[in-house]
Amino acid sequence: MSSDAAPPGNHVRHVMALVAGLAAMASVVWAPVGLAGDLIMLVVGVTALLFAWEAATRPGPLRAVAVAGALLAGLVTIAAAGVFLVVLANALS
Repeated sequence: MSSDAAPPGNHVRHVMALVAGLAAMASVVWAPVGLAGDLIMLVVGVTALLFAWEAATRPGPLRAVAVAGALLAGLVTIAAAGVFLVVLANALS
């Protein structure tokens, strides 16, 4: 291989990372009410965060899109974890 070979195409992975972040945002709106819904939001947020983080580490021209997806998923994960802890504390008290 020559040193000027094109990098592998990660365009789809980068765009899917943004879609995963948007899906995490959508889970906040469409998750059912209660402890189960909060757990769903948390699981979707963590999954989207892990996928987007992995995609953001790959080179490519759309890397910023993957970083945006990771930021969205991270915000959802932080908010969902806080809401889940409050609902869990209320359920156990």
